[in-house]
Amino acid sequence: MALNAAVALGSMFFGLVALFRPQAMPGRPLTSPGSQMTQPSEATTYFARMYAARAVPFGIATAAVCILLPSQAAIWLLAAGAIELLDAMVVASRNPREAAPPLLAVVVHIGSAVWLMTA
Repeated sequence: MALNAAVALGSMFFGLVALFRPQAMPGRPLTSPGSQMTQPSEATTYFARMYAARAVPFGIATAAVCILLPSQAAIWLLAAGAIELLDAMVVASRNPREAAPPLLAVVVHIGSAVWLMTA
């Protein structure tokens, strides 16, 4: 459960990066016309904020469930794994190598959920 909590907090960290530094997001974020790669475009900022709006509270909640209610975490971990799989698919469409962190989270969350459900 500690590994699941750490992975969830890692996802939350990337949500915070998206919120405060959208230009640091993976996949070559779009820049505003005329900028020198310093100002993210309105679309990049919008979607980074949307990602953060989901990643930050869900990462905190997933970590809390893993630490405080580990015997009841299976369904939560399945949901977390599904979200990370969708994140990986989005990232992989622009740069497949950058999909490795969310794919690792998929393996950890789904693997743990299966283990909890069969133990």
